[in-house]
Amino acid sequence: MRRSRALLLPVFLLLTLFSLSGCVRVYAAMAVSDDDRISGEIVAATPPTQDNDPGPQLKVPPELASRVTTKPYRVESYAGTQLFFNGLSFDEMRTLSTATSSSNSRYSLNFRRSGDLVTLSGSVDLTQVPVERADIQIKVSFPGKIVNTNGREEENNTIAWSPKPGQASMLQATVQYAGENSSSFFGWALLVAGLTGGAALIVVVLALIAHKRNVTL
Repeated sequence: MRRSRALLLPVFLLLTLFSLSGCVRVYAAMAVSDDDRISGEIVAATPPTQDNDPGPQLKVPPELASRVTTKPYRVESYAGTQLFFNGLSFDEMRTLSTATSSSNSRYSLNFRRSGDLVTLSGSVDLTQVPVERADIQIKVSFPGKIVNTNGREEENNTIAWSPKPGQASMLQATVQYAGENSSSFFGWALLVAGLTGGAALIVVVLALIAHKRNVTL
């Protein structure tokens, strides 16, 4: 059975809040596992407006508190939040994005599965972000072969993007791997089960033949 799921990552939604400050730092690094679980880290920060300014604060839904954590981020002249998430499903990632999203956001990143293909599509509109001191980096690692992408291909099936301030950027990638709920995965599982069952049957038959020979002798 084919399925199609989508998620919207919060890091891009938060950029709408940062664009007013003129300075943005967003780092997003995540890995997608072969069972469609996502783990990673997001840094969202801006220069503080005063000494006690904590910068952007990312909200964690209570139901995800056991697998999503945050801590203050203060590096160089930036303050904000460092968010960590581990083993989130596509649905749980959607829950996280909803809790940190803005209804009028122009930033999105979607993952969809159809059979053995996982597609990533998104957009990052930075037309309102000045070029000065803008530092935006996105990296996503996949467990399978990269079929095509408009990002930079790096080692270990990793794709990187560096959206440029002052313009809108598109993110696109197609990756091939069999997920747990894909038809190929079930076919592989049935094949293994069939081979295992066949081997067990052969062992039983050989044992019966050996027993019969012993009785005859």
